[in-house]
Amino acid sequence: MKILTARINGFRNLQEAELTFSPQVNLFLGDNGQGKTNLLEALNFLALGRSHRGSQNEELIGFDTDGLYVSLEVDDPQREATVFEFGIERGGRRRFKIDGQTVRKRVDLVGRLATVFFDPDGISLVRGSPQKRRNFLDRGVSMLDPAYFEHLQAYRKALRQKARLLREARNGQYNFQGFEAELQAWNRKLAKHAAPVYMGRHSYTHEISPLASDKYHSLVENSGRLDFIFQPQLSAANNSLESAQFEAEILRDLDYIMRDEIRRARPLAGPQFDDCEVRLSETDLRTFGSQGETRSAAISLILAQSDLLFRKVNVRPVLFLDDVFSELDRNRARRLQELTAGKHQVFVATARQDDIAQWRPEGMKVWQVINGTIESQS
Repeated sequence: MKILTARINGFRNLQEAELTFSPQVNLFLGDNGQGKTNLLEALNFLALGRSHRGSQNEELIGFDTDGLYVSLEVDDPQREATVFEFGIERGGRRRFKIDGQTVRKRVDLVGRLATVFFDPDGISLVRGSPQKRRNFLDRGVSMLDPAYFEHLQAYRKALRQKARLLREARNGQYNFQGFEAELQAWNRKLAKHAAPVYMGRHSYTHEISPLASDKYHSLVENSGRLDFIFQPQLSAANNSLESAQFEAEILRDLDYIMRDEIRRARPLAGPQFDDCEVRLSETDLRTFGSQGETRSAAISLILAQSDLLFRKVNVRPVLFLDDVFSELDRNRARRLQELTAGKHQVFVATARQDDIAQWRPEGMKVWQVINGTIESQS
């Protein structure tokens, strides 16, 4: 998959631009704060239907503009050339189109533009919060299976309703008659969607773990085995993931803790509490790993996500590398460059030319970013 061209107008500090990219490597140079990360954010937005930085929609709109617009022409090996568009207006209205057709549901967008994003925050995948690892899992599984994303969205919606119900009961805003029956109804809904979420996460970690270990060996000489281990919170997911009665067992777990949830006025169990452990030669990297080990492990997992996507659906995602090489020693930076260039279209942003001084991959196009203006240098 390759992004061929982009039209950008009104996105953060970026000046209006029409860009034609190299199908191989695109290098964006410029001091910090000039707009390099904003550009990569704009190009990646359509892969998620949201900012990978967690920004609110209105935060993306540039000053003194009423809205933003981004259009990408993408070479999709399964569908040939495809045009993706999105616009956001002040007031929050958001619209997406693919080949001129309006996309009304985010589930119909996620997975169509396959990307993998590296940045200093992404490198904290190993030591960061469990939410980072859950997001990594959910993004990876959703790219392979759109039905998974539908179940995930439905689960989150039901969870919000259950949380609201528990809060209202605590505040005396809810008639207690029939309260437990309604809570059990939400538990049934949650169990229905939690089961495929658990199975998707379990299968994904099982498949990606050996690929990540291979990537780690490519980055780090004389290294041990890297393992990515799913740690579900519900006991049903630990004991009977393959059982035909899995959904019913999840429901039993949720109903069992219902009294505690009522007393504490919040949900206490479910996929929203899952985590993954990253181990190198049986050592828990989150607790005992060095900075070099944890960074290399995070990069290995993200590269493995790309390889698994290619293995499953024959698509090489677009790679975004935002200020990543400065976090690595010279040898690991060189190996990362070798691992990415050639197989993928790559977009690299860096403020330090020393980080890429010896890197001259075939087909590289160099850009300079100054005060939001993007100019081709080659």
